[in-house]
Amino acid sequence: MTDYTPLHLDWPGCLNVRDLGGLPLTGGGAIRGRVLVRSECPSYLTDAGLAAATAYGLGRIIDLRRPEELVEWPSRLAGGTTLHLPVQGPGDPEEGPWVHLYQGMLDRRPELFARAVAAIADAPEGPVLVHCAAGKDRTGLVVALALTLAGADVDALADDYEVTNERLAPRYVEREAEPGYDRPAERRVPPTRHVILGALEHLTARHGGVEAYLARGGLTPGHVRALRARLIG
Repeated sequence: MTDYTPLHLDWPGCLNVRDLGGLPLTGGGAIRGRVLVRSECPSYLTDAGLAAATAYGLGRIIDLRRPEELVEWPSRLAGGTTLHLPVQGPGDPEEGPWVHLYQGMLDRRPELFARAVAAIADAPEGPVLVHCAAGKDRTGLVVALALTLAGADVDALADDYEVTNERLAPRYVEREAEPGYDRPAERRVPPTRHVILGALEHLTARHGGVEAYLARGGLTPGHVRALRARLIG
């Protein structure tokens, strides 16, 4: 655990919006503010939340959801600044406990994760918002990859990941009460910081690290330089 305190943004309707500015880097320094934001799906935004999100001056919105999710839960922020970049392919399974789920997603789709990270690197001026449905799994992985490339302190990165459980707890309670809702038994306990740490360790053990993994998916050295310039100046 670290002393890092996430910067929660008040976008009414959404519970899980954080600007990652201030997250410490290994060896000193921190991620710049107003460059990388993570959230759940903006379909939850109220009118006041939409106004707050719009006022933040987003330069790009990266929506990691599958096409069918876009139809069921359309984003209130959809527009010219939005890129739909799913990190799962049609028919990709979502199997097993959290650790296996994340490892499978990463192993199957390096090109899709590389594309998402590249979209952060080459975004126009303004904060980049990365989101999926809950802002936990797909968003957690893409954000962790980008932060790792920037040299983020891994414990602070894991602290930020786990904060999502607390932020989304009220929504989980509502979902559990819905008729017919049945979360897979192996994922009824929210993932801890060790899940994202395990995913990063898996990339090191199997793929030679985050940068080598993303390079295999098509991320270029130019993307890496641009990402680091954006996130740390």
